[in-house]
Amino acid sequence: MGAGALKVGAIAICLANVAGCGGSGAPSGATGPSGSAAASATPTPAPIKVRAAYGNVTPANLAPFYAKEKGIFLQNGLDVDLSLIDGGAKSMAALLGNSVDIAQLGGTELMSAYVGGGDAEAVALFVPVSPWVLMAPASYTGPNDLKGKTIGVASKGGSSEVAAVQQIERLGLTRSDVTILATGSVANLTSAMLANQVYAGPGHPPDTAALFKAGYKVIMDLAAQKVPAVENCTIVTKKYASEHKDVMQKYVDSLIQSIVAMKKDKPGTIPVMQKLLNVTDQDALSQTYDYYVTQIFPVYPTVAAKEWLYSRDELAKSNAAVKDLDITKVIDNTYVKNAQDRKVGG
Repeated sequence: MGAGALKVGAIAICLANVAGCGGSGAPSGATGPSGSAAASATPTPAPIKVRAAYGNVTPANLAPFYAKEKGIFLQNGLDVDLSLIDGGAKSMAALLGNSVDIAQLGGTELMSAYVGGGDAEAVALFVPVSPWVLMAPASYTGPNDLKGKTIGVASKGGSSEVAAVQQIERLGLTRSDVTILATGSVANLTSAMLANQVYAGPGHPPDTAALFKAGYKVIMDLAAQKVPAVENCTIVTKKYASEHKDVMQKYVDSLIQSIVAMKKDKPGTIPVMQKLLNVTDQDALSQTYDYYVTQIFPVYPTVAAKEWLYSRDELAKSNAAVKDLDITKVIDNTYVKNAQDRKVGG
């Protein structure tokens, strides 16, 4: 799916009209109110413009998309231009190149970028467990069928590759038993699987619905095992965060308010999800909502060391540079904690 900016609706700034007092019937010598006493409306501040991007068409990006569609960002004083930059690596490059201010993408991409010199950090984590299941054709009979085959992933060093390596190892194989091919994005990965360009690959709702219909089956389920992950995060450069602390707090507040709203309103959330994913299958959308919104999304998307340490160690199997990464250098829980202290999520 190509990148495309979402249109930002106009917001009207209303000024109250103050009617003057007095007239021809006023007593002789009476004066009108002084300038200092006259009531005057305070103009509503213009919303602050923020350039944000999400790296893949996936349910993991639902919170910012919902905040945009439902006007929650605007309610918090932010005019967010939210666009798709398909592929976590491309989205991270846009963030580090200052083409966007905030990015929604995987924590594994962040760690890979940080050890490569990208000074960025995660301020929220929406998917703290792996949502991936490894899927293979119906003809698959056992792990030996994977040997010598090509396993597709979304991007090099991304969360789908980390998941694929975990799944291969849990099936008793090693990375050298297969060829791993980066397809560029989650959408490309699903397309490659459906076109039989790769033998197997990790998937999650709603893509799994199409794969099931095409005869694929689950051969390893990390989702059911609640394996820790840093699947989708709000990521920002440290420079931007230090210079725009108020903006970052409003942004995180908006995401938390969106999660709370989504959890209370499945019928109202499904159409937003449908627009994000460009999926019309209502059963697939319902399954996706039940999985992500009900089971995975935390009200407070805390960034804590546990998931990051686990994911770092798994990522090190394919990127040795992250092996000794100090996790505290890439996470900042200040904004989520601030929101929790203020009970933004109730």
